[in-house]
Amino acid sequence: MARSGVLYVHVANAAARLVAEGKNPTIDSIRAALGGTGSKSTLAPLLKRWKTAHPGTLAQAELGLPAELVLAVKGVYEKVQTEAALQVEQAEQLHQTATAALQEQLQQACVEHDALLTAQGQQAQVLAAATTRSQGLAETVQRQEVILASLGSEKLGLEQRLIDRAGEVASLTQQLQQTRGQFEHYQVSVAQQRADERQSAEQRHQRLEHELAELRQRLLIQQARLGELQAQEQRLTQDNDHLQDTLLITQDALTQSRSANEQVVYQLTELKQMHQALEQRHVNGEQRLAEMQTTLAVVERERSLLAERFTQAETQLTGLAEEKQLLLQEKAVLSSQLAEFRTEGGRP
Repeated sequence: MARSGVLYVHVANAAARLVAEGKNPTIDSIRAALGGTGSKSTLAPLLKRWKTAHPGTLAQAELGLPAELVLAVKGVYEKVQTEAALQVEQAEQLHQTATAALQEQLQQACVEHDALLTAQGQQAQVLAAATTRSQGLAETVQRQEVILASLGSEKLGLEQRLIDRAGEVASLTQQLQQTRGQFEHYQVSVAQQRADERQSAEQRHQRLEHELAELRQRLLIQQARLGELQAQEQRLTQDNDHLQDTLLITQDALTQSRSANEQVVYQLTELKQMHQALEQRHVNGEQRLAEMQTTLAVVERERSLLAERFTQAETQLTGLAEEKQLLLQEKAVLSSQLAEFRTEGGRP
């Protein structure tokens, strides 16, 4: 409860004097201005009442500035705050719009990136298929080389047999001449015997000549077969070279696709130039896809042709195996080679 000696008017006058002196009225300064009279519990509500009734004067006392200047500064501050808030809001809207556009461009880039990855996977499959076909052709060439080596061995054997037969013919001819010389003085007594021996020798000579002709004919047949196999080997070698060229083209296309993929990753960091780069890459991707489809069709056609040639080669090899059965001496060698060929062909 306030004392009877300290009234509101006393506190108001003291506060006004302090403000006039440029001081901030507080409980302690009011009490000092009143000569130490009044407690803080008495002065506090009276000072609060005065501050509520004089806000402008209080602001002047706290800042040391006129109240009109303080109010003008507050108005300017509020206006600046309002304009700043409006600018921030506009900037946020622009930022949201730009962010949405960039998000859309990023999604489009991701879609094209996935499409390029899919195309790259397809090209990798085509490359794997071409590699497999190339390996198969290489194995076929190796088998043809083994067969050619076998036929070369057969040719050498037939030539040796022909030489042996020629030696036998020469020996028999020499023996016939010797026999004629030895028994020439016995012409009268052994005319019939000589005629029989001559007939027998001529028959043997005819048989040997017939066998020699057969051997020569078989040698010609083997040489013709050898020429066919060599021509077939050349065709297979050409087909293999063509597939190797196709494989190199496919690898180049795969390298270009990987370069395009790296370019997409790089363009994701430069969103401002993404639109034009993505359109150009889209056109390039369609062209590369068309080229890869054309290449795939060519490779598929070549695979069909090679499969037909391989079937023909197998048919020819089967015919050779059946004809070679007539030669008993070469049958064991060809059977062992055929077993090795089948064993090597069954390996992974």
